[in-house]
Amino acid sequence: MNKFLNRSVKPKRDDRTKETVYRTRGTAYEELEEFASYWSSLYTARKKMERSLMYAKEDQWGDYIKDPDTGKMMTEGELIKKNGKVPLKNNMIAPIVKNIEGQFRRNVTKPICSVRDRDEAKVGEMMSIAMEYAQSLNEVTELDAASLMVLECGGYIAQRIEFGYNEYKHMNDAWVYNVDPSRLFFNTNIEDQRGWDITCIGEIFDMDFEQVVAAFAKSKKDREWLESIYGTDDHPRRSFVDGVQGYNQKNADFYTPAEVDLCRVILGWKLESRDAYFYHDTLDGSWGFVGLNEVNKLEYINQKRISEALEAGVEEEDILLIEYEFKVERYWYYRYLSPWGDVLQEGRSPYWHGQHNYVFHAYPIIHGKIFNFIEDFIDQQRSINRTMTLIDFIRSSSAKGLVVVDEDAFDSMSREEIIDEYVRYNGVLFCRLKPGKDIRSVITQLNGAGAIQGDYELLSLQLKLINDIAGVNSAMQGKDPSSGTAASLYAQQTENASMNLKGLFDSFKAFRKRRDLKLMQTIQQYYDSPRYIELGGKDYSEESKYYDPEKVQGAQLDLELTEGTNTPTFQMLENEFLMKLFEMQAINVKTLLENSSLPFASKILESIKRAEQEMAENQNMAQMDPALMQQIASQNPALMEKMMNDANASPQDGIIQQAA
Repeated sequence: MNKFLNRSVKPKRDDRTKETVYRTRGTAYEELEEFASYWSSLYTARKKMERSLMYAKEDQWGDYIKDPDTGKMMTEGELIKKNGKVPLKNNMIAPIVKNIEGQFRRNVTKPICSVRDRDEAKVGEMMSIAMEYAQSLNEVTELDAASLMVLECGGYIAQRIEFGYNEYKHMNDAWVYNVDPSRLFFNTNIEDQRGWDITCIGEIFDMDFEQVVAAFAKSKKDREWLESIYGTDDHPRRSFVDGVQGYNQKNADFYTPAEVDLCRVILGWKLESRDAYFYHDTLDGSWGFVGLNEVNKLEYINQKRISEALEAGVEEEDILLIEYEFKVERYWYYRYLSPWGDVLQEGRSPYWHGQHNYVFHAYPIIHGKIFNFIEDFIDQQRSINRTMTLIDFIRSSSAKGLVVVDEDAFDSMSREEIIDEYVRYNGVLFCRLKPGKDIRSVITQLNGAGAIQGDYELLSLQLKLINDIAGVNSAMQGKDPSSGTAASLYAQQTENASMNLKGLFDSFKAFRKRRDLKLMQTIQQYYDSPRYIELGGKDYSEESKYYDPEKVQGAQLDLELTEGTNTPTFQMLENEFLMKLFEMQAINVKTLLENSSLPFASKILESIKRAEQEMAENQNMAQMDPALMQQIASQNPALMEKMMNDANASPQDGIIQQAA
C-alpha cells in the first residue's frame, strides 16, 4: 500500500487552539483531504519519474536490491563495491536526451493568431505581436526545453499561466511557469490524451510569511488573521541538506513545507456544479446560466418585451423572448488553502475562458496508464553497464605480465637479484640450462585473455540496440557517414530516423498550442490599455505594433504554431531571392536592405537614411526665404547683385553652368 495513504502528516498548530485562529474566510476540510488523496495517489508515478531521471542524469547503479548475505536493502553500486568490483557505467541515455533537446531547439516555431472576420486581419497581426512579445518576456523556449525533459522522464507535465506583478521583472504582465511534478496533483482517473477529463488540478507552494501576507492580506486585520494561522515564530533560514540536489523534491510532503521558515499554501481547482437555468436570448443571441432564484428576472424581461411588442402591433408569435430550461451548470472553482484547511482565498474562475489556469499534458497515456520515453531502454542501459563491469572484473582478475622462473637455472643468483635484473633496462641474467631445455622453459611471461571472446561483440550489440530502441541513430546525431555513402541516402536516413520521434514532438507541439491559446486568452482579457510593442525583425507592420485592447478584446481569435522564419536555412533562401531581384533591377538597394537578414544590412540602411537626411537639410538651407532676400537687397544692393550674377557661381554651389 502507498505509504502516504495511512500517514497522519498534517502539521500541528503548536500551542494555538481553534479559538485563537480567526475563521474569517471559512474552512474547506473535505477539499483539502481530496487534494491530499490525489497527490498521494501519484506516488508511484513520481517514483517512476525519479528512476528515469536517475538513469538519464544520475547514478545508474541506484536501484535498491537485497544483499544475499545480510538480507538488508542496498543499492546495486554498494553491493558491487562490497564484492570488490568497481560499478562502471557508460551512460548512453544522456546523448539521446541531449539530441532530442537539440532537435526541439532547432525547429523554431512562432504563434500566428488569425481572426475569423477577414476585415479585421490587422487584429490578428496585432495579437501575434503580443504573443511573440509575451513568449520572449517569459523565455518560453527555455521553459519548453525543460518541460520536454520532464515529459521524457515522467510522461506528464503542466504549466501555469497567470497575470500579475512579477517581482523579478518588476512589471505587470502575463507569466508562464513550469510546475514541478513533485508539487502537482490532479484527478488520476484520466483517459483523454488532451486532458479534457481533468476535473481537479492544483499545486502546493512554499512561501515565506511575507509572501503569504503580500498575496492574501488586504488590511492589517488580515495580517493578524494570517499570523493566527501560520504563527509569528521567526525561524532563521538554514539549509541542512545538500543544496540543489533534488532532496526536497524526492522527499516532498503534502502538508509540511520543505524548510521550517516557509509556509505551505495549497492551490486547488475543482470542476463543481449547481442546479441552474440555461437561457438563450433569441433577440441578441446571448446565452448563459442563472441561479434558480433568478428566473424571475427572465420572466420580467419576457413580460416587458411582450407588452411593448403588443403595443407596437407585433404579433405574439413573432416576439423574440428569452428561452430557458433547467440544467446543471458546471464551472471551475479555485481555493487557496492552508495545511489546516483554512480558506485563504476562493472564487469562481476569473478568466474569460472559464477554466483553470493550468495546461496539463500526458504522453503516452494508454488504457489509463501513463508511460514515459526513457523507461523503454532502461533495461538495455543496465545490460551495457553490467557487461562493462563484467569485462573490467575479468581483466582485473586475469594475469598481466606474470613471470614464471625456474629457480634451479639461476642457482648463482638470489630471487631479489633475478627480479631486479629482469625489470632493469639492459639487464643481464646468468643461467645454467640443463640438457633438453631452452630459455623459454626457464623463464616465461604469461598474459591472460582480457575477456571472454563474445563479450565485446555483446557490448557492441547492446550499444547498437539502445540507439535503435530510442530512434536516435548516427545520422540524426550528425556523425560522419561511412565512405561511399551518397548525400541523398544520408539525408533519407536522417529523415527516417526522425520518424521514431515524430510522435513525441507532435504531442509536445499540441501541448504548446494549448498553452499558447490559454496565454493568448489571458492577454486578450488583461491587456486593457493601449501599448506599443517593439519587436525586432520585419515580419510585422508598424501599425500592428500599437496594441489596441478595444479591437482585440471583442475579436474571435484562433491560433496556430508555424515554422519560424529566423532559421539559418530560411534566411539564406530569403537573402538569395532578394539578391536576384536586385540584380534584375526589380528592387533598389534600400528595399533590399530593409527586407534582408544580413547582419550588416541595418547598419548600411541607417547610413543611407542619414546621408539622405543630410542632403535634404542642405537643400532646405539653399532655398532662402524671399522676405529675407528682400531685406538683404534693401540693406546691401551690391551684395545682392553679386549673388544674382551667374558668372560668380562655382560648382560647389550646386548650380550647373552652361557649357561653353
